[in-house]
Amino acid sequence: MQKRPTSITVIAIVLLVFTLLGVVGLVTAASNAEMTKVLAQMHMSLPVYEAYGALGIIINLACVYGIWKGLPWSRVLYLAWGIIGLVVSFYISPVKAAIVLGLVILVVVCVFLWTNTANDWFQARGLMLKREPDRGMRQTFE
Repeated sequence: MQKRPTSITVIAIVLLVFTLLGVVGLVTAASNAEMTKVLAQMHMSLPVYEAYGALGIIINLACVYGIWKGLPWSRVLYLAWGIIGLVVSFYISPVKAAIVLGLVILVVVCVFLWTNTANDWFQARGLMLKREPDRGMRQTFE
């Protein structure tokens, strides 16, 4: 089995830490007075916010697992969910400047997820959802 690139390991661990911080934030959102003030400025109710947050946590955990295991669909899912998250954040967030940080993180992570080293780890190129056939097998059929 191929050794996981260090950049992929770091990305998976950082995404896991961010996701766990999201769990803490989601669990404490209703009881935090400051968060209650922010939620009042958003175009989203607390139950909808909690449901959206829970969905995000599930998707992020799936992405972390897939990135750790080298499953190509995970990086495509991460990119798609990141774009959806930015669009939703732009709509609901009272602090638009915070969205820029999310965009920067998404771009940096995606750059590392689509390097040649990462492509070799995922055994896929571009937005492929499945692994490429083994290169040796491809040469046999050409």
